[in-house]
Amino acid sequence: MPLRWWTASDLETGRRRAWSLVRVITGWILTIAGLVLIPVPVLPGFLLVIPGVALLAAESRWVRRLLRRMRDHRLLRRAMREAEKAGLRIEEEPDESDRPPPPSSGPPSA
Repeated sequence: MPLRWWTASDLETGRRRAWSLVRVITGWILTIAGLVLIPVPVLPGFLLVIPGVALLAAESRWVRRLLRRMRDHRLLRRAMREAEKAGLRIEEEPDESDRPPPPSSGPPSA
């Protein structure tokens, strides 16, 4: 009986990593190709950008974070426009209560 230097879990982990790498590479290829094809009238580039970004978001935390920030920023701008239509003015600066207190120069009190 030959000795195996790998186990079934090692093989499964390797497959998972390989598929993850394939999805990331495919996502980048689709995204870059879509961005290049956006100005071309034959094939709309966004048809490639959307699945590319979806693949990247499924595999990459920083892409998910970037998409979340973009969505939040878009929703904030929409809410501010709606508030201005209603006659309200919303300031984008943080309140005084949101700012951290200035550092004290004296020793800490016990």
